[in-house]
Amino acid sequence: MADPNLVGRISVFDRTGKFLRRIGKAGTGPGEFRTPHALEFDSKGQLVVADRHNHRIQVLTKVGKFVLEYDDFGRTSGLAIDKNDVIYTADSESTERVHTGWQRGIRIGSLKDGKVTMFIPPHIVPDSPDGAMGEGIAIDAAGNIYTAEAQLRGVTKYVRK
Repeated sequence: MADPNLVGRISVFDRTGKFLRRIGKAGTGPGEFRTPHALEFDSKGQLVVADRHNHRIQVLTKVGKFVLEYDDFGRTSGLAIDKNDVIYTADSESTERVHTGWQRGIRIGSLKDGKVTMFIPPHIVPDSPDGAMGEGIAIDAAGNIYTAEAQLRGVTKYVRK
């Protein structure tokens, strides 16, 4: 683990703000994290975690027991899951310097088998050889994708055709 300052846990609170438990710790093993950056629940109620600095997606039970991991979604900053367990991930950080062999972009695939079925490359912008990509991601009922663009300071909409 290169940076001892990376966060490696998820804190769970009840609806009144009372602390209930901590999930995970810093590390690279199952159920361990290096900057959990986004959280969602799938159709089974499992917790899906974008474990950004470990370059993976982890799936856990609601109480934090490790179920499985996928490493084909890049260095995920944001994620969304639709009602059919299709996962949409935004990778705003992959470059040759921080994630060799990977490119920034949106990866879409099945949460059931971890296979990426679609890739949307980053925007081409001046002064950025790797392009720009959203940090957060959301989908609407029509299947349109929205990314929160930190570098461009705005929102980009990808229309489903």
